[in-house]
Amino acid sequence: MDKKVYLTLIIFFSLSVMAGAGVSFAADRSYTIPILNEDLFVQSDGTLHVVETIHYSFSGTYNGIYRDIPVTSPQQLTNIKVSADGAYTSYKLIDQGTTKRIQVYLYSDAAKTTPITNRNVNVTVEYDFLHGIKSYNDIAELQYQLVGTSWAVDIGQVVANIHLNSSTGVQYWLNPPYFAAGSSWDNNTLHVTSTNVPSGQYFEVRMVIPKNQFAANPVNANIINQNGLNEILKIQNDYQNSLNFKTAMYEILAVLMFLALFIPFFIYLRFGREPKIDYRAEYERDIPTDDPPAIVNAICGPGFSKKVGVPDMDGFKATIMDLINRKYFILQNHPSDKDGYGADGSMFLKVNPEQDSSKLKRFELNVMNFLTQFEEDGVISMDAISDDLSNRESAKSFRETYMGWVDNIKNQFLNDSELNNFFNKKGDTYIKIFGGLGLAVSIIVFIFALMDSLPAADIALVMSIVLGVVAIISLILPEKIAGQWTTYGEEYDAKWNNFKKYIQDFSLIKEYPPESIVIWNKYLVYATALGAADAVRKAMELYVPKDELQGSDIYMFHYYGGYLLLSNAFDTGISTANAGSGGDFEGVGDVGGGFGGGGGGAF
Repeated sequence: MDKKVYLTLIIFFSLSVMAGAGVSFAADRSYTIPILNEDLFVQSDGTLHVVETIHYSFSGTYNGIYRDIPVTSPQQLTNIKVSADGAYTSYKLIDQGTTKRIQVYLYSDAAKTTPITNRNVNVTVEYDFLHGIKSYNDIAELQYQLVGTSWAVDIGQVVANIHLNSSTGVQYWLNPPYFAAGSSWDNNTLHVTSTNVPSGQYFEVRMVIPKNQFAANPVNANIINQNGLNEILKIQNDYQNSLNFKTAMYEILAVLMFLALFIPFFIYLRFGREPKIDYRAEYERDIPTDDPPAIVNAICGPGFSKKVGVPDMDGFKATIMDLINRKYFILQNHPSDKDGYGADGSMFLKVNPEQDSSKLKRFELNVMNFLTQFEEDGVISMDAISDDLSNRESAKSFRETYMGWVDNIKNQFLNDSELNNFFNKKGDTYIKIFGGLGLAVSIIVFIFALMDSLPAADIALVMSIVLGVVAIISLILPEKIAGQWTTYGEEYDAKWNNFKKYIQDFSLIKEYPPESIVIWNKYLVYATALGAADAVRKAMELYVPKDELQGSDIYMFHYYGGYLLLSNAFDTGISTANAGSGGDFEGVGDVGGGFGGGGGGAF
């Protein structure tokens, strides 16, 4: 097994064990609040007497609980009492400015020395809330949050009773309504139940109460010298309209995002299906076209995700092999007068002075100029190229040479106009546009839906995730999926793929062998462009006489490792250049890479 793979598995396993241990450790202490019982007693002087029983289910050891109650001027909290069923208690009141914290310590023994462990405890907190009820000129209002936004865990269910002097003329609302499970009157008491209220959300009751239920001067109410009924009705009506609008918006968005999922499929049907051609051959024995190997690589090179019209490293190596085959470079195994050279396994090339390099195409000159940079005493060492490209600056220079080679091929032979004869990218362009817009929409909807507690937001949230996944797939989808070969391009690609099938099938080569070493050499060049060089070299060893093989520079270059040295050198050069592409600073951590940090929790 590769050492890197082995090390990765060890690290992954170790992290998994640590994560499992962390989860187990975290699970050692947890609690839930399945039910919150509340009784609100509205007094004639404007006082609201509150009795809360909070049902805790503890797993692990806890010292106690706390209850934070917001109190803003002119409100006051008085007559606080605390008791518990299932534990002994003591408490203290902590003033936190606009919040009063009732911190309750829970003990399992009467001496109050041992904290509770693994038990259910019902904590009752009782207090009077002064100046919370508002008294307007026309009505009185109770607007009370049965559940506030600062609970650390979900409240499984709220069961509340609001006790009034009379139910006559009372109007009420439960906000937000989607947390309300039910409400009903029993004489003068309103019973309210809720569904699960998630942590960070609120659930409130709002009541408009006739003023005749209060004293003429309710000293413990918040007196407001203005009419309140019409404004309250307007606020509640606007709120409900807002909920209705947002619900409809989320539902429409969910439907639109669902329909958008089919857009890539329709783009494929319209632009991605290949044309039908008359070509039916099973293989190609002869080289299908006279195009340079780099052009063949650019159009028909291997790889499902390879872009049509963009040559890759196989094409670069094929260009070198072609220059050797056409005698622009001559193989030199043992330059005898160079100190340190000529050892077994070394590989050298020499520029052939009898060949006129002015006849070469620009992209071929790119390759030739690159190789001659390494010429020393008339020879080019493959080992020297390999060593040099491990240097960062040399690697950057090679990457610039390589990109210049790519640009020259595209500009001279495969510009947009020429490439349109082979391949139509319109479908790929459309699907990438869809991917970009779809990803942007999915992120926006995801953020808004995640922060919204509306039930309709959940559906939109799920659809935004699905749309985001489809959008990302669309962005990374190979252009051959949504793009489309022209009739000419389809036949061109089919012929070259059938040629590749032929040169990789030893039985076909045995039955229909090439007629000469010259053809074998050309096979090896084009096989390099198609990513099948090893198959052709092995076939040559099987079917070509040894004396002819030894006379083939291109075969000997491949056989003695020159091709492998170039492959390794180029891979090293590109990876080294890319590793340094972020700048010349080393050892600087990325954002979020600093040490330290912190968090918090309950006691």
